[in-house]
This record gives sequence, structure tokens and C-alpha cells, in this order.
Amino acid sequence: MRLNFRAISDETDSGALPRVFAAYWPAYRKWVHRSRTVDTRFCVHQLGEHMPELLPIFERLLGRLGGGDEVARFLALYDPPRVIRACSQLVLSDEHGPLLIRSYDHHPRLFDGVVLGSRWGEMATLGMADCIWGALDGINDRGCAVALAFGGRNVVGPGFAAPLILRYLLETCASVREVREVLARVPVYMPYTFVAVDKSGEFVTAYLSPDRAPSFVVRRASTNHQGQVEWSEYAGHTQSVERLARVESLIGVAESAAAVARQEFLAPPLWRTNYGVGSGTLYVAEYAPALGSLVLRWPGREERFQIGTGGAREFSVDVPA
Repeated sequence: MRLNFRAISDETDSGALPRVFAAYWPAYRKWVHRSRTVDTRFCVHQLGEHMPELLPIFERLLGRLGGGDEVARFLALYDPPRVIRACSQLVLSDEHGPLLIRSYDHHPRLFDGVVLGSRWGEMATLGMADCIWGALDGINDRGCAVALAFGGRNVVGPGFAAPLILRYLLETCASVREVREVLARVPVYMPYTFVAVDKSGEFVTAYLSPDRAPSFVVRRASTNHQGQVEWSEYAGHTQSVERLARVESLIGVAESAAAVARQEFLAPPLWRTNYGVGSGTLYVAEYAPALGSLVLRWPGREERFQIGTGGAREFSVDVPA
């Protein structure tokens, strides 16, 4: 199966993101219409209330994308339709310092495939885009790397889509301490697990849910259940328990832990090929906070990116299905 990717820099090519939006808006428009009816002004108000630093970015981006109530409702990403995905995440280190390695599993037709570099505020950022300006994982030039994973519980509530919260973290947080402060107060619409590591080596795993208080644990490995399995059908379908056991087995594998992890993330059960039912691995990402770098990997292939350097390009990757 072939996956198509594009890397764009909104800092050096202001037309790139509007072109992506024009291509994806028909599908995203259908998606956002599936969400419950909420007044757009209320959604934007919630954005300003909980993530005020994003509001000027939102307003500028809305204007660049043509404006309008529908686009504003979409970009606010408040109470959107639910999205269920699978991920495996690991914090470790190599000779250059701390690393965040993660795999992302989802349906290939529901994936932007965009590596987005930007400087919308005080920080330059680099990461895998979702919902045009949100992010699935990423890093900023202060050396803070963050990734998200679905939390494995079948509940929803008032709050923001996790990719927008992750965007907020990238735009405003220079350390894990600041990440914790943000995640303690911003409401999420579905259970999600956030993992953050900064260039000092401090890390945290945060369990967020719309119906529970946030929980912060110092653990290096996470998949798609938050401490214990609470949605057994989903956990079995995505092999969440088996994947977590494999990721945990990679912790502390002598000095070669990073090299071993890079190989294991490209092999079962961490690399999954259930694309037909929307749960295959689309990429493995490795972030090095001290270097400001991102490496995307697939079996037999890798692509390297550096924060703040532009480097627009398109490429395709063939993966076994």
C-alpha cells in the first residue's frame, strides 16, 4: 500500500497551508457536520477562554483560509466528532540526550500526511499535522516534544480535540513543567494520553478524560489504555496490552536501548498492518529535543527533518498491507 506525504513550511511558503486546506476541506466539512450542534461563537469563546494564546493565531488562519462560520467551527475543534486511533509511545535516550519515539495507527484515508513547520507565535514548531493546524506529535525550538494517544475509554464530553491541545502545548510550553500546568486546566473531549519530554530529560505521561480529573504519572511507556483496560473490545482489537508489554520491554536495554527500540517499532506488534479496518501503522516518529530534529520511519525507509529549516518536499512510502 502506498502512503503519500508532504512536508511544508508555513514560515517560508505562506500559500502551502491554504493549498492543503483547499484539498482537504470537502472531507473535513463533512466530518465537522457530524458533530453535535454548538454555536460557533460559543466554540470560539471557549478557545479564547482556555487557550487565549491561540486566539490570534486562529483569527489570522481563519482569514487566510477564507473565513466563514463553517471554517471557524472546524478550526475551533471544540466538541468535534469523536476519532479513535491507536498509538505506542516511549521516552528513552541516546548519546544525544532524551528521545520520544512513537508509532501512529489510523485509517490511511483519514490522515493528512502533512509534516508542518511553522512560527505562528514566539516558538518555531515542527510536527505531524492533523485537522490542518492541530498536531498529532511535534517539537518546538525550546526543546519540548509532545505526542498523543487515544485513552481507550468509550466516553465523550465537552472539550477540545486532542490535536488542538497538542498544538497549544507546542506554541506555549518550553518545559514539561509547563505542559503539566496546561494539561491540568484545558478540557479534552475524549480520553487521551499525552506524553511530553524536554531537553533536560524531564518527562511525564498525562491521562486526560472529559469525566475525570487529569492524572500525571512518571512512566516512559504508554499505548491505548490508561493504567488499566476499561474498554476490552477496543483494547483487544488494537492489541493495546500486547503493545505496552513490548514497549516496556525496551526500557533499559543496556546502552543500545534506542537502537533496539528503532528496530522494534518497525516490527509486530508495534508495527501493525490492519489498514482495512482502519488500524494500521502510518509512521513511526522519533523526536530529539536537544537536536530539534524529527525522523520519520517505515520498514526500509526514513525521512529526516530539522526544526526551522523549511525543506518542503513530497514523497510516497510503500508499506506492507
